[in-house]
This record gives sequence, C-alpha cells and structure tokens, in this order.
Amino acid sequence: MVYGRSIAVGVCLMTIVLFLAALIFYLSLGPCPTGSYSCDNGTLCVPQRQICDSRPDCADKSDEHPVECGLLYGSKEMADKIVRNAIEKKQQQQRLSLSGSNASNLDLSPRVVQSNQSQILNQTCDIVTYPRLCKCGQGTILYCGRFAKLRRFPKISPEVTNLIIIRNNITLRDNLFANITRLQKLTLKYNNISHVPLGSFSGLEHLERLDVSHNNISHLLHGVFHGLHNLQWLFLVNNHLRQFPMEQLRLIRRLEWLVLSRNRLTLRNVQLPKISSLYEVYLDFNRIEYIGEETFSQLDNLHLLDLQHNIITHIHGLAFENLTNLRDIRLVGNPIKELSGETFLHNSRLEALSLAQMPLQVHRNLLEPLNISFLNLTGIRYDNIDFKAINSMRNLTYIVFDRFFYCSMTPRVKLCRPSTDGVSSFQDLLSKPVLRYSTWIMAALTIAGNVLVLWGRFIYRDENMAVTMVIRNLALADMLMGFYLVTIGIQDYRYRNKYYQVVLDWITSWQCTVIGTLAVSSSEVSMLILAFMSLERFLLIADPFRGHRSIGSRVMWLALLCIWLTGVGLAVVPVLLWRSSSLPYYGSYSGTCFPLHIHEPFPLGWLYSAFVFLGVNLLLLVMIAMLYTALLISIWRTRSATPLTLLDCEFAVRFFFIVLTDVLCWVPIIVMKIWVFFNYNISDDIYAWLVVFVIPLNSAVNPILYTFTTPKYRNQVFLRGWKKITSRKRAEAGNGNVATTTTATATGSSHPDDSTNLAKAMPMTLTLAN
Repeated sequence: MVYGRSIAVGVCLMTIVLFLAALIFYLSLGPCPTGSYSCDNGTLCVPQRQICDSRPDCADKSDEHPVECGLLYGSKEMADKIVRNAIEKKQQQQRLSLSGSNASNLDLSPRVVQSNQSQILNQTCDIVTYPRLCKCGQGTILYCGRFAKLRRFPKISPEVTNLIIIRNNITLRDNLFANITRLQKLTLKYNNISHVPLGSFSGLEHLERLDVSHNNISHLLHGVFHGLHNLQWLFLVNNHLRQFPMEQLRLIRRLEWLVLSRNRLTLRNVQLPKISSLYEVYLDFNRIEYIGEETFSQLDNLHLLDLQHNIITHIHGLAFENLTNLRDIRLVGNPIKELSGETFLHNSRLEALSLAQMPLQVHRNLLEPLNISFLNLTGIRYDNIDFKAINSMRNLTYIVFDRFFYCSMTPRVKLCRPSTDGVSSFQDLLSKPVLRYSTWIMAALTIAGNVLVLWGRFIYRDENMAVTMVIRNLALADMLMGFYLVTIGIQDYRYRNKYYQVVLDWITSWQCTVIGTLAVSSSEVSMLILAFMSLERFLLIADPFRGHRSIGSRVMWLALLCIWLTGVGLAVVPVLLWRSSSLPYYGSYSGTCFPLHIHEPFPLGWLYSAFVFLGVNLLLLVMIAMLYTALLISIWRTRSATPLTLLDCEFAVRFFFIVLTDVLCWVPIIVMKIWVFFNYNISDDIYAWLVVFVIPLNSAVNPILYTFTTPKYRNQVFLRGWKKITSRKRAEAGNGNVATTTTATATGSSHPDDSTNLAKAMPMTLTLAN
C-alpha cells in the first residue's frame, strides 16, 4: 500500500523505543540483583540470608550493623535472625563446655531443620526407638515433619533431648512426655492442637525451650506449666488465646523469653509476675487496648517489650516507671494520639524506641527525657514531628523516617533511613549517572525536535491550517516537558554532593511548584489534544457520509483554547487546594516535583492524583483506543466505497503511532497507581524509570512521528532549507547575473509556481504536510 512506508517507520521507531526503555531500566537498577545486599560502596553483593548472621561478609561490616540487625523497624524478621544466632552461639558454648557431649546444635526454625535434613541422615543416632518416617541425627535429635503423618503421639525411647514435631496432627494428653525426661527442647508447631491438659508437660524437668506456636489453642488451664522449672523460652505464637495464666509464670523462675504474638490477648486487669530472669516479652498483634500502671511494673529486668500492632489508645504515664533496665520498646501501629512526657522519664537505659505508623504528636516534652540511640518514626506526618527536639538529642545515632528528605531536618544524626527515593539521594538530586544522562538526552531530543516542528510549521505555510494549528500546539505542549527536564538537570548540577542540605528548601520552593505544574500541564494538554484529534479524525474519515467536514480555523482556535485552559487548570488546582499545607502538593514525595504518588496508597493529595491519572487520563486513553479501533476497522471495511483519500489514510497511520506512544507512556503509570491501592510495593528503580524516561518519552517521540516522517515536511525543512543556505553562499561567492539566475532557478526561489509544479509532480501521499 502507498502508506506502507509510514507503517514501517512507525514499527521500527516503536521497536527502538521499547529497546531503549528496557535498556535504561536495566541500567537504572542497583548494582546488586534482587535478594542481595549491596555493600563496600556497591562493589560487593551479599545474599540476604547472610545478613545478620554474626559473620561479617562486607569489609565495612555493614551487613552486621547492630542497629540494622536488631532494631530497624522493630522487625520480627530481624528478631528471628537474632534468635537463630543466639541459639547457635549458646550451642557452641555448650559444646565447648561439655567437650563432646550430645548437646544439640539444631536450630528451632523449621526452615533450617528442613535444609539440614540431608546432613542429619548421614550422622549417628543414639535414639533406640522412634517412628520410621521421622529423622534422627546428631545423637539425640528427632525430627518428625509432615511426611511422618503422625495422628497420635509416637512411641519414643528416653534418649531424645530435642524433639521436633511439625505439620502433623497430634493430640496432647496427661503424662504424654513422661517417658522422655531428658528432653531439653520441644517444638510442636502446626499440629492443630486445640487443648492442652494439665499434665501435658509433666516430668519435663530439664526442658529449656517449649514452642507450641501456630496451633488452635484458645485457653490454658492454671498449672499447665507446673514443673517446668528450667524453662527458658516459651513460644505460643499465632494461637487463639484470649487469656493467659500470667500468675503461673511465677513458677518458671528461669524464663528469659516469652513470645505471645498473634493471639487475642487484652491484658485487662492483668499484671505480669516478678521474674528476675525475663529479658524479652513479645505481645505484638494482640488486642490490647490499655497499658495500666501495674501491668509491667514488676518486670524490673526486662530488656525488650514488643507491643506492636495492638489497639492501644492510652498508656498510663507511670506504666514503664519500674522498667529501669528496659532497652527497646516497640509501639508500632497503635492508635495512640498522645504520649505523656513522663512516659519514658525513668527509662534511663532505653536505647531504641519505635513509634511508627501512629497518629502521634512527637513533641519536645516526649523527646527531652530520652537518651536513646535509635528512633523509628516511620509513617508519622511531617507536621507532627518536632525536628528541633530531635536535633537536640545528643546520643541519637540512627533514625528512620517515612521519606528520605526528612533526614535533611536532622543533619546531626549520623545514620538516617531511607537514604533514597529511587531518584534522589543525600548527595544528589539525580542519584545515578544513567538518570542524569537520560534527563539531558530526553530534554535535548524533546526541545530540539519540537523547536524544528514549530519552526517548520511557522515558516512554511500549509493548505490545511486547522491541522497545522493542532500540531503547533501539540509541539508547544511537548516542548514544556523538555523545559521541565532541563530544570531538573540544572538543579541536579547545582546541588551536586550537597543535596541533603537544600532538599527541604528545594521541594517547598516556588520553582519546584512551577516546574511540577509545567510538567503536568504538558502531559495533560498533550493527552487532551490527542483525544480531540482522535475524535475529529474519526468523524471525518470513518463516517464521511453524514456531512462531517474538516474543522475551520475559528472553531479550532476555540477548541485549543479550551484544551489549554483545562490542562493548565488540572495542574494549577492542587496548588490552590494545598497552599496552606506544611508540604506542597508538588515536591512532597520527590525532588523531581512530579506528583506520581506511587510510593504509598494514601499520601497528601492522593484523591486528586487518582482523579487525574486514574480518572481523566484513563478515560482519555480508553476513548482514544476505542476511536482508533473503530477508525481502523472502518478504513479496512469501507475504503473502496468511501471518498477516503490516501492523505487521510497516511494521517491515520501516523497518528495511530502517536497515540500508541502515548498509551505506552501512561499505561505503566496507571497500572502502578492501581497496584499501590492493592498494597503492592513499587520499587525505587521503577519509580526513577517512570519519572526520568517514561513520562517524557512521548514528548520526545511525537515530533518524529507526526512531522519528520512526513515526506513533504522533510523536503521543505531539510532539502529546500539546505538548498537555500547553499544557494546564498554561492550567490555571494559568484560574480555576474548568470550565476545568480542559475542558482535562483535551481532553488526555485525566483519562480513562485515552482513549488506548485513540484507538488503536482509528486505522488499525493508524499505531499501531506499534516
């Protein structure tokens, strides 16, 4: 077909664009693959499983940082790693002290047990009697996994010291373990246990660790732990406990670790007994509403108290007064709006405090008594934090915020997280070299291409003024995106290696607001023009028999004016709506000042951002897709029966690739915003790729698609323009009228009718200037 060249050019261009998009995304990724940790300035990648394993793998020992491993975000995952490390350390000490005894060094974690099964099979077993499908090894360790298929407690000889029964279906009864009195560790996870009789653990005088997690236990009788005098660790995670016999813990005088996470405990009228050896208590993910003055008052040797994700609304001012040895307290995710200044007044040894995800006012009265080194304020609003009070805390060395630019408010703190938002870092506005290069390259292509379009459209007149007006306005809108990228590149150069000092001033400045408004105006006006032209082309080409005509210049001016007012209005309205906010709409979440809002689902202005990107833009994309689908179907069916010119077909093909480029730019953004509402985490690398490359892409490609692929425009701008330049040089160098006349005749500048004759001589499809 005659317009096959445009299709070939469009396909090649789309292939190149997709290749560049994939290449830039790959280059923008971090130095280490997913599942690994970057250290030693990006020169070494350490697997995540080797972090916090008590063996430094990085030269700077950042993979074993004590704060990262023990306290960051109050992480239960990190705590579990510490549990495993503590187990291994204690087992090593036992092996050294007993020198060849049968002390076990098997981890309590089922994941570790499963990974070591092959090793267990090759080791000696001292247990005489045990089920055939259970695994025995390392002398007196017995592991019965899900393949054992136990429905009742098996017959086991008394040699066993470590019994692990996981993912079976057993029932506890009185004196069940009376025959295995040497037992030191007992793990009964995932066994559908719902009832624990009084004498279930009778005779286990040497038991040190009891784990009955992930079962269906809803009630524990008084006296169920009778006789467990040597018990040190008690795990009852993820059951259905509404009450717990706390007073019975008084009999377990060696208890060090109590984990009651993920139950239904309320602690109403409950006081934990005095246990001098109790160091850590986990009560996270329960239904505790209130912490009274007496609840923990007797735990004077407690080091860690985890109360994360309960429904605590109030804590008595003296609730932690007697916890003089408390090192770490975690209150993440509780609906506490106010904490008294005396809450932590007496906790002079407190080192870590986690107050994340709370509607809390972090004021000076709360922070002044603290002598902590770690503070977690993730999820707390910017205007609820007293940064001056934080800066006055002399011992604070590590702090965690919701967004990395908060760290600019606490320059005295040595370590601050997060250290980047994907695009920016503490040192630079554009943190990675590939982002800087992409910004300048896209800016140069966008501005140069659209300037050539505007120059050509204003210098050379076209018979279809309405279409020329649309292309001029589309080029102007796209060129605004180039100015936006240039500004970002300049600011990155200005703030190189000192961005952390000016980040707050920059994101709250009027310059950031202006370029953010400029970028949104560019994208919205471009979308609206494409939608308008899609509708106009559909009415003119697909349905010509109903009297539709090409739009005149006056109507086109009015339509374009409405489009610009709508696009600029969508960009300016949020500035007016949030003008009184402590943080502006543009710049609140990134130094690039573009309001994508894909890092979290419900930030400041999320409704308006969703209205623009998921409402307006999605509607326009669906409209454009439907119109062009109908248009192409109509061309395919009725081309021979309608007065459809090859000029219109050429325009439809090229405009299809313009729309396709716009769709490829906005569909990823729309998909990412939808994913955020379903609690999917968008990586920083994807965010950087979207802002620096994907969004400006259509502004850089549009000039190539709707102008430089047009044969007539190429002939006018490049061929005739070059001939005019060379002819002038020859005219100045020549002497005599003959040379001048010859040159003028060659360029066609002396004969106005030459251009008309040339146009008539050319094929009709190659004379399209639209």
